[in-house]
Amino acid sequence: MTDKAPIHQLPLPRRTLQSSLPRLKLDDKPSAQRRSTTFAASTPGIWARVYPMWTAWPLRITKSEVEEMGVNVDAGEQVDVEDVLRRWDVEDSSWQSSGESSRNGLQLRTSKHRAKLEGHLIGVSPMALRDSLPHLDVGDASEVCNDGAEPMDESTAEGSCRKALADVISGRQVLVSRKGKEPAQDEDEDKGPPSSDYGPWSTRYCGHQFGQWAGQLGDGRAISLFETESEHGGRQEVQLKGGGRTPFSRQADGLAVMRSGVREYLGCEAIAALGIPTTRSLALMTTPDLPVIREYGPEPPSLLARLAPTFIRLGHFEALKPGPAAHNLRHIFLGGGWQDESEEGDGPLDGQGNLESLRDLTEWCKYIMGFEGKSTVDWVGDVIKRNAEMVAQWQVYGFMHGVLNSDNISIMGLTIDYGPYAFMDIWDEGHICNHSDPTGLYSYKRQPERVLFDLDKFVSAISPLIGYEKEHGQAQAGWSEGKTKEDVKDWTEAAEEVMSSWKENYRTTVKDTERQGWLKRFGLRTYQPSDDRDIIADFLVLLHAHSLDFHTSFRHLCSFLVSQNSNEAYVKSFLTRWLELSGPTLPQDSTESAQKALRPWLDVYTTRVLADAEVQAWSQNHENDPNTPETNASWQQLREKAMKKVNPRFVLRQWVLEEVISDIEKAGLEDLVSARKSLARVLDLATNPFEEWDDTCSEEGVKRAELCGVGKKEMLGFQCSCSS
Repeated sequence: MTDKAPIHQLPLPRRTLQSSLPRLKLDDKPSAQRRSTTFAASTPGIWARVYPMWTAWPLRITKSEVEEMGVNVDAGEQVDVEDVLRRWDVEDSSWQSSGESSRNGLQLRTSKHRAKLEGHLIGVSPMALRDSLPHLDVGDASEVCNDGAEPMDESTAEGSCRKALADVISGRQVLVSRKGKEPAQDEDEDKGPPSSDYGPWSTRYCGHQFGQWAGQLGDGRAISLFETESEHGGRQEVQLKGGGRTPFSRQADGLAVMRSGVREYLGCEAIAALGIPTTRSLALMTTPDLPVIREYGPEPPSLLARLAPTFIRLGHFEALKPGPAAHNLRHIFLGGGWQDESEEGDGPLDGQGNLESLRDLTEWCKYIMGFEGKSTVDWVGDVIKRNAEMVAQWQVYGFMHGVLNSDNISIMGLTIDYGPYAFMDIWDEGHICNHSDPTGLYSYKRQPERVLFDLDKFVSAISPLIGYEKEHGQAQAGWSEGKTKEDVKDWTEAAEEVMSSWKENYRTTVKDTERQGWLKRFGLRTYQPSDDRDIIADFLVLLHAHSLDFHTSFRHLCSFLVSQNSNEAYVKSFLTRWLELSGPTLPQDSTESAQKALRPWLDVYTTRVLADAEVQAWSQNHENDPNTPETNASWQQLREKAMKKVNPRFVLRQWVLEEVISDIEKAGLEDLVSARKSLARVLDLATNPFEEWDDTCSEEGVKRAELCGVGKKEMLGFQCSCSS
């Protein structure tokens, strides 16, 4: 494995986004990074230079700060907004060496004003470090955040690495290359140099929100810091969420409240622990004296550092090739004037977006996803398959995203943008987790079809390229030069023929992946056609009919001894305990009714588990199963162990999230140890959801057991808003 290094010394990948994709042009004024800018669809470019600016917006400035800038307000002198913003520009004179071992060509730069930023780490994810950034040395940051350790002096190696992490994530220090200089190139000739003047960036994208065209959106509060790669972790992009204004912030401040940061920090890691593709959480920070104004008034801030091989979304493609919904539509930003998104006109390619940048973005994504040199249609098929598998796994674990807009769908099929998400409590396929979704467009049962809707917009955007390749082979740079709208129409029609079966393939993948996931949760290694109805559907219907908790029911089912199904005393005891765990609010008559209804299903389940093919599958395979190495155990015991590895005891429920958010907000900066402890406890449970926790040995064990419970009745089905 690559030797570990502090964050500012991590190696850049052999190819970077900035060297592969065109840059959006902004003027040289400091305000350009912070002023809402609408780019016409025909504009070449994907990304814009943006330095983190973790501060309130509109900007607030004191008299003493103005005087520090050399402006005498008492004498009637005026302060210029560009000078105020210029204080956040990184200075050439502020270079700090990243050490002899640095090979990335990047250096740390700051400014006098930027150096005043005070960020405090409250969480670092050990699992994300292990899986995604195994070559990152965070010093004692994990021990401080997760184990309550005293921070080591910054003069030590451990303290220095922790400080570097906090400084870079907070924006106190900015990683950039020397102006006009290219970062150092690896000796491997296959690794081309990144672009000159490398530094943080944000990207533009469009999207459909709640089924309607929403125009340009972009990284309104996300700023990517740099990219890196390692043998084990692969390529990773480090991105801040809540890092301040960007050209895509529209009227917003680009910040994030504490509840938002905590929810995403824990949500990413909880989903990863369930084996579902997702972005990851590196670290969570907060800072003093930065109230963020939301619907509930001022709230404490958060800054999340998150990871992914790429944060490109379906909406990035819509920005370069908008559909008919964008035609003759004008977008208004206060102070930004009018912008015709589609630019319909009489020119050869007016209204067709920017086909050259569309190709550039496609080739970049193909490279990231291992499809370099392969056809676009094959790559698009992979995008569809990844997203189908992702949403199918959501369904199996009762996860609801809440805001499945096309700008919230990752090109890699990663769960991304954790807002009003929720895990199912009492089973209800019509449940809506987002109270900003009154019609239930993104309810649990509609998730697969809404992802398909978003993919349909993506396929439409990429269709000209697919059709062109069908007729002419792989598109090269300049492929659209000299072409007309009629050419684009012909390519689009050709693509429709090529992609005629993609929706059917998507639905088949969802169905097959979901079925496989359900069978694992039920502890079945074989499949019978009757399983869809008799085992899966009937079980879920029973949970809904008797208001039983989804996850606790599955966890308890793991311990059911099918060999004892004919023992009525055992079955009665099992059902009683099931209802105590899964339906603690049920009245006595409902409990009796539930027991009577569940008993026949257990008979069906027992018969299915004891079927010859099923017994044979477990008996033959358990000796070679890496998940169940105890070869002396019976196949029934090994089956129970296997079931407990896919049916979590801990679920990141809404009541747990609300409790930890409250703990952190109450503790504040005055008691960082307490805030970190509460967050670390839930993170540990979320990243080890299948573990058995000792309920009696300690006060900590009792607390963990409580967090594994279903919570109070009033919190069941709790809904969040989009701003969460």
